Amino acid sequence: MLMIHAAMDKILKIICCLLFISMVGVASWQVIARYVLNSPSTVSEALLRFSLVWLSMLAIAYVTGQREHVSLTLLTDKLSGKWKIGCNFLMELLFIGFSAVVLIYGGMQATSNSMSQIYPMLNIPKGLLYLSLPVSGALIIIYCLNNCLLIYKNIFFVRSQAL
Repeated sequence: MLMIHAAMDKILKIICCLLFISMVGVASWQVIARYVLNSPSTVSEALLRFSLVWLSMLAIAYVTGQREHVSLTLLTDKLSGKWKIGCNFLMELLFIGFSAVVLIYGGMQATSNSMSQIYPMLNIPKGLLYLSLPVSGALIIIYCLNNCLLIYKNIFFVRSQAL
């Protein structure tokens, strides 16, 4: 299971870095085209919006897998032993439930409802934009199941120690 976790981490890092680099390139091109060439690019803004949504959703999945997401730890910091493990396990189960209902189910509904609509500037179905929701939801569930296994085995890796 740790090999799957590490492989997913590596793939998501590469995809997120490539998306970010391409976004910087497209944004730079947009500025050059608009202010230097006096011919604004019509596709760049739509491509940036599309890339930003996918980058955000994939980055959320990655951060969830690293257990570095924003959370209120006021209570869990004061717990110890089985209570802390139980609370961490419950948090992972809540993430799984949220991902299954909101991201996967809701994302599939939004994707299927908008697949017939065309993104005007990119000439692709709008459903491809919403497809980022179920994809990230599935990745989050895989990460959370792996985290549940790690909690069960009681082998936590602190991010600073893992690097």
